Amino acid sequence: MKVVLLCGGRGVIDSDTRLRIPKCLIKIGNRPLIWHVMKLFASFGHTEFILSLGFGGDQIRNYFLNAFEYLHDVEVSIKNREVSVLNKIPEEDWTIKLLDTGLTAHTGARVARCQRYLNYEPFFISYSDILSDVNINMLLKEHNEHDKLFTITGVNTPSRFGTFYFEGNSIVNYNPQAKLDMGSAKINGGFMVAKYDIFKILSPVNECDLETETFDKLLSQDQMHMYKHDGFWQNVDTERDVIYLQHQYDLNKRPWLGIN
Repeated sequence: MKVVLLCGGRGVIDSDTRLRIPKCLIKIGNRPLIWHVMKLFASFGHTEFILSLGFGGDQIRNYFLNAFEYLHDVEVSIKNREVSVLNKIPEEDWTIKLLDTGLTAHTGARVARCQRYLNYEPFFISYSDILSDVNINMLLKEHNEHDKLFTITGVNTPSRFGTFYFEGNSIVNYNPQAKLDMGSAKINGGFMVAKYDIFKILSPVNECDLETETFDKLLSQDQMHMYKHDGFWQNVDTERDVIYLQHQYDLNKRPWLGIN
C-alpha cells in the first residue's frame, strides 16, 4: 500500500546551523526524522511513498535525490574515471514521489492533491515528525475489519512533567516519563488509513483541514474508527523532544524501530 507523508509545516530552527529547515529533516542519529518514519512502514512491507511537500520542499527533494548515494560502498577507478557501487542498501526498494502541494495548504488539501497517484486504492497517511512502534499491519487489519472510510491510531500523549501516583493522601509512586492517563479519551497518534472514497470529502482548496472539518464530517457519517496503541509514541514539537529521542538513540534504544 502507498503511504502519504505530510511534510508541509513551517519548519524549525536547526540547533546546529541556526537555519530554518523542515521539521522532518531534523536528525536523530545520522538520519532525519522522515527516514525513521519511512523505515517503520518499510519494516511492514510498505515501501511506496508520496511526500506532500510545502515549506522547504527543495531541501527535502535534495535529501532524497542525493543523500542515499552516500550510503553505498563504492569503488573508484581513477584511471577510467568510473565509479562502481559495491553493495545494496534496504532503501533501494523504496519508491518516493515528491509533490509540491503549496506553502499555505492545510493538511486535508495536501492529501487531496495526492489523489492522482493513489489509483483508487486504500492508503496510509502519516505525519513525518512522529516516531512510534505502532504495528502498521495490525492498524490496517483493524481498518479492514471495521469497514470505515477512515481509521486513526489513538494514543495517550507522554507527559512533559513527572507523574505522582496517590493512594488517599500518600504518594505511592513517581514516574518522570509517564503517559497521561486520559481515561476514555485519546489523541490522534498520526498513523492513519483511508479508503479512496475519502476524496469525496477532501478538497484541494487551501483551507481544507484534515483534523477539523474532515474529521467532523467523518464522525457525522459514522465513518471513523480508532485503533488503540499503548506502546511507544513520541511527537517532535520542541528541542526537548529531539534531545530525548537523540538520547534514546545514543543508548542504542530505538523503540520506534524495534530496538529496546
